[in-house]
Amino acid sequence: MIIAKSDSEKYSTKIISEKAQLNADVADNASNAFQPHELLCAGLAACLDITVRMILEHKNIVYDEVIVKVDIDTTDADKTKFCYNINILGDVPAVTKKRVIEIAQNCPVKKILSKQIEFTLN
Repeated sequence: MIIAKSDSEKYSTKIISEKAQLNADVADNASNAFQPHELLCAGLAACLDITVRMILEHKNIVYDEVIVKVDIDTTDADKTKFCYNINILGDVPAVTKKRVIEIAQNCPVKKILSKQIEFTLN
């Protein structure tokens, strides 16, 4: 469970889990804080990054670094589009990179975001 608590600064919010804490804020106020939509992107980016690395390590493939970039395109009023790029750095053959990236697209967060979403106020 995630808890959001108002902070003393205008619109600054503490985001708290059992293991970590970070800050969120609106763009005009944000200093060292994520904007709320960035947290959606961060969850997907982290999951893709971790999944790629797990696959590479499971297959004993040596790599230098994995970089995942995620953004949200909201230009279509009827849908939300997550745009992402996965880059595997190091001496890894292109065909291997392509296959690892294909498999990684089944990461748990992407699966969750790809399903029909329902909101329930408790």
